[in-house]
Amino acid sequence: MEQRTRPRTDQLVGGAVLIGIGVLVLLGQYFEDFGRFVVLVLGVGLLVIYAITRNPGTLIAGGILTGLGVGILLADTFFEDEVAAAAIVIGLGGGFIGIWLVGLLMREQATRLWPLIPGSILMAVGALLLAGVENLEQYQWVGPVILMGIGLLVLVAALRRRPETPSDTQDTSP
Repeated sequence: MEQRTRPRTDQLVGGAVLIGIGVLVLLGQYFEDFGRFVVLVLGVGLLVIYAITRNPGTLIAGGILTGLGVGILLADTFFEDEVAAAAIVIGLGGGFIGIWLVGLLMREQATRLWPLIPGSILMAVGALLLAGVENLEQYQWVGPVILMGIGLLVLVAALRRRPETPSDTQDTSP
């Protein structure tokens, strides 16, 4: 008796993404204003796929695209110039923070801490853009301080790990 195997998760994701892109292109041909929703719809679609498959890659891509899509939609609908740019950057930062939050709630190993780094940086840059381009010179110290903070976190994490002992590196096979 022949045993049927389940399709691979990456094939399911790939097929669903291709269908989604096709639907978006088709809708874009018939609805003139649909373009500003494309990134958001792709992101939400990937998040739905994550909810079904628990594939961390779809959570990461979906979070980034959803955050960016929200920023684009807000910028296009409500804002102009620097405020619109800030909305896009803050939306993207929110997408990274969302990846971390969903990963935390779902106990996803692939999204433990790293999304907070780009998310925080993007949120800070967005806040600086909201402060105004003419005021950015007085905040030029923020970037180096953020880099030093990240470096400090990496050092603390490295020091908290159990040090290797000589027995850890020896081969115990006969």
